[in-house]
Amino acid sequence: MDVRRIIGLNARRYRLQAGLSQEAVAERMGVDRAYISGLEGGRRNPTVITMWHLSVALQIPLPAFFERPEDDESIYRQVSLGA
Repeated sequence: MDVRRIIGLNARRYRLQAGLSQEAVAERMGVDRAYISGLEGGRRNPTVITMWHLSVALQIPLPAFFERPEDDESIYRQVSLGA
């Protein structure tokens, strides 16, 4: 799985766990909602600074965004269903 996809899936999962909208995360990071959508969709190549802002916005340690799910299909279903 591509690292951008891993980051995107983790970002979406942590955002949903925090009960935040893409708009709320974007506001906390100083970007627009479309950027968050692209990031979660694996269509963005975020800089370290952007990842730091995401980490702060979601209160999640930075390395957690790079952790590959043990079961890629399982996390994809969780994120797709908003679980």
